Amino acid sequence: MLKAERISKWFGQQRVLEDLNVEVERSEFFVILGPSGEGKSTFLNIVAGLIRPTKGRLFIEGELVDDSQVVYVPPERRGVGYVFQSYALYPHMTAYDNIAFPLKMAKWSKRDIEKAVREVAEMLNITEVLHKKPHQLSGGQRQRVAVARAIVKRPRLLLMDEPFSNIDPALREGVRSELKRLVKKLAITTIMVTHDREEGFSIADRVAVLMGGKFAQVAPPDELYKKPCCSKVARFLGHNVISLNGRYLAFPPDGVVIGEGDFSGVVLDVEYRGRGWVAFVQLDGGLVKIYLDKKVQPGSKVKLAPISSVELHD
Repeated sequence: MLKAERISKWFGQQRVLEDLNVEVERSEFFVILGPSGEGKSTFLNIVAGLIRPTKGRLFIEGELVDDSQVVYVPPERRGVGYVFQSYALYPHMTAYDNIAFPLKMAKWSKRDIEKAVREVAEMLNITEVLHKKPHQLSGGQRQRVAVARAIVKRPRLLLMDEPFSNIDPALREGVRSELKRLVKKLAITTIMVTHDREEGFSIADRVAVLMGGKFAQVAPPDELYKKPCCSKVARFLGHNVISLNGRYLAFPPDGVVIGEGDFSGVVLDVEYRGRGWVAFVQLDGGLVKIYLDKKVQPGSKVKLAPISSVELHD
């Protein structure tokens, strides 16, 4: 559906993206995950046509939309919907008019606009707030209006930049689940960027980890979690990385049995996190974090056995 070939982007002397290659399948929910400042939003803006790559080619449904030199299809002709991090709603317009705006720009008839807006508003449960302006809406309602505007024309591709960052943490999980069900129901190919690992894993069919301007690893969430390719990816995913006889092992905090095993260490600190305890243990190969059901005392000597470790080769 989307194919990026050797996409690179420089801003002056600063390289942001370098030789990105990726293919996103039709109807796939594809998440780009990575630390802040790694170029995730830049890639989305290139796909949307808001900025051009320095090098590389971009295809949408087999159509070349940018070759970084001659070919350039403008944003309005790419069939792409975009949900910005700030939502970018027009403050002087009602929710209805915000959703209707791209249809008016495309010169749809008033009757067709009314039908399309009402239909998408019903899907997103915002019919009752269509008369309100953005400042009168909650964060979740503003997000739904932004999503409605992005999908009202049934785009070929939906882009979302940190769409849950402005929503109350207590509501994010429900909104996230609702959004995933909607785009799957409509079979809209979706690319979302986020720095939140849990958020990305919970919603993605596949995840691409963007680091240093490159995709370090692309895999389904469970495979990525179980088999990170390198220490940078492992650490970003929250895994422990330790050195053992010249080898590097990675294992998640929940992939450890305490009280047995070949790794000996000392508990430096313990924190309660609601669902259980987190212990920080100093091993010979490094400091590790482990999740526990029961509290252990700081200063205790313990033995650990990773049950889901992977050897790294970087």
